[in-house]
Amino acid sequence: MGLTMSDLTQPHDRFFTKAFSRMEIVEDILINNVPALAALIVSGTFENTGEKLVNPELGRYYSDILLKARRNNDGNVFLYLLLEHKSFHKPDVSFDLNGYMMQIWNKVKVPGERLPFILPIVIYHGKSRWTSETNFASLVDVPPGMEEYVPHFNYYLFDLSRYSDDEIKGAILSRVILLLLKHIYDDNFGEQFIHICELLAELRNERTALEFLRSVLEYVGNASDRITREQVREGVKKALPQAGGVLMPTLFEQIKEEGREEGREEGREEGREEGREEGREGMLEMLELALELKYGNDGLTLYSKIRKITSIEKLKDIKKIIKTDRSFGELIDFVNAL
Repeated sequence: MGLTMSDLTQPHDRFFTKAFSRMEIVEDILINNVPALAALIVSGTFENTGEKLVNPELGRYYSDILLKARRNNDGNVFLYLLLEHKSFHKPDVSFDLNGYMMQIWNKVKVPGERLPFILPIVIYHGKSRWTSETNFASLVDVPPGMEEYVPHFNYYLFDLSRYSDDEIKGAILSRVILLLLKHIYDDNFGEQFIHICELLAELRNERTALEFLRSVLEYVGNASDRITREQVREGVKKALPQAGGVLMPTLFEQIKEEGREEGREEGREEGREEGREEGREGMLEMLELALELKYGNDGLTLYSKIRKITSIEKLKDIKKIIKTDRSFGELIDFVNAL
């Protein structure tokens, strides 16, 4: 079953908000990919204002973050980041940006002082290249000779589709974030996921890699259906060659959860045993992958016993235990007691 637009928007927003909550990553991404900022902003002064300006009606198109940083010549500069999370772009984005910039200025203006500079940045990760004009004035039907009376501003467009993977610069986590956004709609996303996980393996701090991989899997599991369980397994092992088995792969938990819930509902409403069985099979497939990644061959041995359990509620209890840090022995005792 394919994912709907409503399924897709929230995962993009959650991943974007979480990834860009770390100011060292934000600074690395922006300085490496918006070169003019290096001479404008004092390093280490980025902060997230916490402001969200996108209204609910546009939430299916955009996610946003308002940042503030100190300018080299004193004063502050604002950076308004807008992620367009559709597979195709919205041509009048500069109209929306104009409204957001006015909101920002209304909140921060000081009587008698000039307004602070705002750099609007649009991050686009759709399949096709961005073709719309980046100047607000292009939206206005301006009579000849009246150009000077129309607002003129450009937004900085960071169109990931225009960059090769090698052209995306920055630290490891920065590149992983941008590469995920770039390839999430690809038909061969499963293959791309494996390559991205190889990049994560270069991190020296395995705990950092593990924590970030959790977010990656949550995003991938909710935003793409173009990846197989074998590709998930291979990617996780590439990212964490020494300890890849400790991670609960939430990717297939989400995908199979959809099938499980659908099967349970179908079974309740229509009395169809095959509907319930479909949901149970989805849960078992997710558990098999989780047990192998977390416990290796011992997990697969235990799975042969779990496979015989018919109650989906009991399988859910097993899933909860796997997601915690409880020992393998405790899991065995729990299964034996069922």
